[in-house]
Amino acid sequence: MKRVTKGIDAPWGLLGMLVAAVIFLFEAWRSGIVLNYLWGLLVLCSAATYWHTTTRGKYQIGINAIKQLAIKPTDQVLDLGTGHGFLLLEVAKYLRAPGQVTGIDIWSQRDQSRNSLQATQNNIKVAEVDAVATVKTADMLNLPFADQSFDKIVTSFALHNLKTKAQRKQALQEALRVLKPGGKLLIIDLIFGKEYQTALTDMGVSQTTCRGAGFNGWWGGPWMMTTIVTATKNE
Repeated sequence: MKRVTKGIDAPWGLLGMLVAAVIFLFEAWRSGIVLNYLWGLLVLCSAATYWHTTTRGKYQIGINAIKQLAIKPTDQVLDLGTGHGFLLLEVAKYLRAPGQVTGIDIWSQRDQSRNSLQATQNNIKVAEVDAVATVKTADMLNLPFADQSFDKIVTSFALHNLKTKAQRKQALQEALRVLKPGGKLLIIDLIFGKEYQTALTDMGVSQTTCRGAGFNGWWGGPWMMTTIVTATKNE
């Protein structure tokens, strides 16, 4: 039986942690300095936490968040930075045609290993949700959709890849542009949750929430935690 393809988020970051842990532990063995042992173990624990989040924790966060989004069978849903399509596939479980979820990405393998349009299209076929799910290449800074096209917009660990605050704000503006009045926005991402909430409020969105996702969202430790932001576009 074919299985859905998954990737490791920011794989070079995880590799860097492992290399650092090996260096510290080797230096501790060579020099006998206890502090190097402690640093090595700390970095190794951080790598283990990162591995848990990227392979298991983030999926549980996404499943729980989608459950609370109250998706209707005929909703039109957009997934920004879909990657291998985990959120897209989770949303698709709630839909029936003419409902549809559309995933967009620029398919950067630096941000997620084995990331490609073909891999995600294959995941859609394996999950047998072809009737309600599709993906395309597009940039979240310039969405190729008409105003007020979607009932729900979701995004998972994608917005932080935009390097500047201005770019992240532009992506949120684009999301609001294509979201219908009364539509819901779900953002699962790293430490910028409060930034997103403030930006959305400044754009006139009156219903926003921001909360931490707990241990399942620790990318190495609580200093790099996952936040969940929800917003409802004003009628």
